[in-house]
Amino acid sequence: MMFVRSLFFNIVSFTWTFALLFLFTPILLLPRALMLAAIRYWIAGIFAFQRAVLRLDFEFRGLDNLPEGPCIIASAHQSAWDTVAFYAVVDDPAFVLKRELYRVPMFGPYARRLDMIAIDRSGGAGEVRRMMRDVADKLFTGRKVVIFPGGTRSMPDEIVPLKSGITALYRRSNVPVVPVSLNSGHFWGRRSFRKKPGCIVAQFHKPVPPGLDPPEFDRLLSNAIHGGNRKLLQEAVEG
Repeated sequence: MMFVRSLFFNIVSFTWTFALLFLFTPILLLPRALMLAAIRYWIAGIFAFQRAVLRLDFEFRGLDNLPEGPCIIASAHQSAWDTVAFYAVVDDPAFVLKRELYRVPMFGPYARRLDMIAIDRSGGAGEVRRMMRDVADKLFTGRKVVIFPGGTRSMPDEIVPLKSGITALYRRSNVPVVPVSLNSGHFWGRRSFRKKPGCIVAQFHKPVPPGLDPPEFDRLLSNAIHGGNRKLLQEAVEG
């Protein structure tokens, strides 16, 4: 039964996505506020299909840990769901994403218009410096930056070493870093066609304040993300 529901969800969500990508093309020439409204409309549809077809709800916990001003949100990454979820709780998130996504037909122009932070993961030290400048620019304007410090999607029970880039951003940015744990991979796996019913939980932890030594920052961030992942996975498995 869930195979059929997953198939139907994929058909409906992809049709919805490509239809809106085409219909919203004129918005690319209009003010960014309209673009953000359009993106939220698209995501609201995805969430509605998710609930109705997959019987898969979601919940955000610890939102009181999210500062009002600029910050870096450092999240676990287990599923495609993670790449859209933060629009539900952040007004104008600036995602750090792969530069290759800018070259994806139809999607690329929207990502550029939303003013994301695109990086070439094979670009070396110069690319890292450019990324840090872009992050600083976004934070200066008051936006929240979302980064997946593990670098790629992982299994829900996997401990992924955090990339050195998040530590460099922490040292240079002088803003709090908010760790986020997830159990999305249990319900919506990275290589699994079949989705599961239930409730995805995203847990915002206490922010790591600026000014700590890098080893202490790394320890606090890793413990928060991975410790939270384990608890949320156990909660999901036990039902």
